[in-house]
Formats: sequence, structure tokens, C-alpha cells
Amino acid sequence: MNLWLDVHMWHPLRGNLHPIADVECETPEPAPANPAEWHDWAGDCLREVADKDNWQSGRYHFTIQERDDAGRSVDELAQGFWEWAT
Repeated sequence: MNLWLDVHMWHPLRGNLHPIADVECETPEPAPANPAEWHDWAGDCLREVADKDNWQSGRYHFTIQERDDAGRSVDELAQGFWEWAT
């Protein structure tokens, strides 16, 4: 199983989401049991990438996807918003 975070940044002046990144993540063991645990796991992954890549502060939307080896989405596990402040 390949887990990816499909990430979009919220642009308040435009009032829409803009694609920003696809982030491949290590599969957690054990897998989170509910959407709140998936959200916490996604936040940990996103903090690491945002810090490393110097993302600007703001609100981001993510979708956790299982993808096949060709990169196609097979299943959506959870989604939500995440706040980043530098």
C-alpha cells in the first residue's frame, strides 16, 4: 500500500483551494482506527514536509489516499484541513 497526501492551500482572497503538493508517506503501524487519528497522523507528516520545504503559513486541505504502483488513487481514507504557522 502506498499512502499519499494530496495537499491544497487555501487562498482566502480567491476563496478557493490551489494544488500545492503530493506527499508520499510511510504507512503507519498500526493504522489509525478513526478519522481523528488519521488527521493527527497527516498533521505529523505535513509538519515535517512544511518545515523542510519552507511552506508559507496558512490553511491547507489534505486528502489521504491509497494509490497503486502507477500512482492512481485506489481509496480515500480521510480528509481535512490543517493549519501551518512558521
